[in-house]
Amino acid sequence: MNCLEFRRRLGSEPASTLGSFVAHREECPRCASAHRVAGEFEDRIRGALRIPVPANLADRVILAQTTESRQVFRNRKRSFAALIVAAAASIVVALVSIQRPQAGMPALAGLVVAHLHKHVVNAADAQDQIPMHDVMAAFAARGVTLASVPEGIHYVHECPAGPYKSVHMVMPDHDGPVSVVYVVDKPSTQATDFSHDGMQGREVPLGKGSLVMLARSDADFDAIEEHWKRAMGEAVADVEAIIPGKTESGESFRPMIHRTTIAAP
Repeated sequence: MNCLEFRRRLGSEPASTLGSFVAHREECPRCASAHRVAGEFEDRIRGALRIPVPANLADRVILAQTTESRQVFRNRKRSFAALIVAAAASIVVALVSIQRPQAGMPALAGLVVAHLHKHVVNAADAQDQIPMHDVMAAFAARGVTLASVPEGIHYVHECPAGPYKSVHMVMPDHDGPVSVVYVVDKPSTQATDFSHDGMQGREVPLGKGSLVMLARSDADFDAIEEHWKRAMGEAVADVEAIIPGKTESGESFRPMIHRTTIAAP
């Protein structure tokens, strides 16, 4: 064994009794000195670790760990229970606010207003004017066909109003934007004007659904209502039905086109 091999074994196994290791230590004074220094270092470490161990130390450690785990579990249960209570309370508040609209506000308008409070349209989301085909596509996705589209729609999105399907739009007004929501599957019983939180609103039965408008001023409500009445009143759905078979003369049936006009109420 040479000096390099001796030092490597000395670093990993200072108390080695390997024959070649012991022989080299006796033959090489420098390696013998290194072995002595390493032995003194090992003795200091063993001395530092000779600490009296308290009685039942293992039991004490296990008890402390168990107690800490139980405390953490109890705290988590309390936090989870508090979270459930808070969530339940928020749900109750939300349901109450939806099911109990402001006095004088129709129930459907209350659902729309609750949706508008959650779905705020930022200026960055609005465009100069939405293309007509995009507006018609949004209504078509809700099962409504439009023959014309009022001008000046700056935003359109298919949204829910409570349990009902709707199309959420933003239209211009002299005193600011008007939120216009068409609820496609919930017709109103009558036209109703209302106010909410300093805002003016109107709910109008239109087609098979309802039109709800909300803005700071109702100055343009009449014009917007008329625009949408014309758009709905002019809507025409073409349905092509091909009936197989032949006439008495032997000629084949030609496709029959049925035109249905959706009249405004």
